[in-house]
Amino acid sequence: MYNRELPERRTRDYDNLELKQILDMVSAFVMTDDGGLLCDAYNTTELGTTDCTIISVMDKDSFPGWLAAREKSVKSIMDFIE
Repeated sequence: MYNRELPERRTRDYDNLELKQILDMVSAFVMTDDGGLLCDAYNTTELGTTDCTIISVMDKDSFPGWLAAREKSVKSIMDFIE
């Protein structure tokens, strides 16, 4: 999530190395393994009131409902670009 009050140019491209570091940390506490056969990753970019990283860990069966709820509640970053 990126602070909407700061310049848009701060929005970074997703980098597999950053994702790897996050998965390594999360898997140590809540996952059996972060291997490709056991773990899928989905990245989003949002504008909010502060910079932060939000991590949601769920069973694959929960993902469609989670995604549908987020699509209804979160504006696309394109909605903020003039």
